[in-house]
Amino acid sequence: MDNYKSLKPFLEPRSIAIIGLSRRTGEGSNNALENLLGYGYRGKIYPVNPNTGEILGVKAYPSIKDVDGPVDLAVISTHRSRVPAHIRECAEKGVKCISIVTQGFVDAGDEEGSRLFKEIADIARSSGCRILGPNSFGSANVYHNFCSAFARIHMQRNPVGLICQTGGLFNSSSEFRFIGKGLDIGNTCNVDFADCLEYFEHDPEVKVIVLHIEGMADARRFFNVAKRISGKKPIVALKTGKIEQSVRAASSHTGSLAGRHVVWEAALKQAGVISVDSFEELTDITRAFCLLPPLTNPNVCVATFSGGVAIMALDAMRNTGLHAGKLSKTTGAKIEKLAPEWLSVGNPVDHWPIVMGSGSMTRTLSDILEILLSDAEFGALLFIQIVPSPAMSREIKGILDSLAAKYPSRPLVATLTGPCSFELVRELQNEGRILAFTAPERAIRALARVHEYIEFRLRSPAD
Repeated sequence: MDNYKSLKPFLEPRSIAIIGLSRRTGEGSNNALENLLGYGYRGKIYPVNPNTGEILGVKAYPSIKDVDGPVDLAVISTHRSRVPAHIRECAEKGVKCISIVTQGFVDAGDEEGSRLFKEIADIARSSGCRILGPNSFGSANVYHNFCSAFARIHMQRNPVGLICQTGGLFNSSSEFRFIGKGLDIGNTCNVDFADCLEYFEHDPEVKVIVLHIEGMADARRFFNVAKRISGKKPIVALKTGKIEQSVRAASSHTGSLAGRHVVWEAALKQAGVISVDSFEELTDITRAFCLLPPLTNPNVCVATFSGGVAIMALDAMRNTGLHAGKLSKTTGAKIEKLAPEWLSVGNPVDHWPIVMGSGSMTRTLSDILEILLSDAEFGALLFIQIVPSPAMSREIKGILDSLAAKYPSRPLVATLTGPCSFELVRELQNEGRILAFTAPERAIRALARVHEYIEFRLRSPAD
């Protein structure tokens, strides 16, 4: 619990001092104070700028020493040569958590940057300060209406904790806005991956932990901590630096030791960490863990408008623990009552001929999917549907919303294709209740990784 207590001001600060805050405001100004006010942050904010008495109506101070109240978190964004002095002043003020935005330390690769980094680390060690960065985007917590970053970001109130080495993951994709809390450790002065993992281990609002790793100094401690926590909460990791050029880029960016990719892959797997190969996969798998109930049964039922797309889904099950099971006799009989005589009923279930021959597409399709969701032979249902028009989009969304509400313990995933599919998938993503994709391979991959994790948990129960 020590790291949970000591790192809490990074994510739940009652007061924040912004050292080196610019007087420039408005669109494109990247003003952290303006952002905090926009988020509705309720804590005290102390701008520190010796060249003005106020910014956006908030009193400014010449230095952190002049601030007339306690400070939980200080954010430093000044020239690198002045950073050590600011940290000393913060320590004298009693500030225990400091986030350093400034770049140009070990990431610079020059002698001066390395010297300054060592000086910062020495001050932190002697004062007991916890430092996020240098070269950090900061920290964010949507549950606290808080983000210390200079750039405006958009998050959603979801149980995901992000630990990264780039601010790009805070706000780089509309599909990734479900991040609820985030920490960019940057060059890792004395707050590293293991520390942040231990924070999220004890955070009741975080159910899924997401990592972006370029490299780290103390990998052994990280793997020991990750192995313990992965038995309690899923950890999804994107390890970058797979080829020589990207390894060099990682070293330049954060000054980290990237290491051999094949070694990392083996170690992550042994620690129970779910390793992904791309930003798309990171997004998909994280969303799956947020939205899907536990998938203990590997049998998947596929309900489809198209036999060809269903075959793609079946092919995607190769080399996974999933497979297409058989319909129970009861389920098969119920579907046959709805189907035309010529239709061969099995898994995949071709629902399109049934729907087209009925008087009501919405009612019939809903009945079919409900029959399949009620079949205990299956662990999950993959629904594949074309969305050719806005009217169809509304009908499909209504069906999915109703089924998800009625069967919250049954994993339901949708693959939506056609002209209006992207808009519907985006709408479902933003609402955060139903897992949907535009390709069957992505849907199967997400189901497979959730099932793999459940199997891991069963083999290695948490203490």
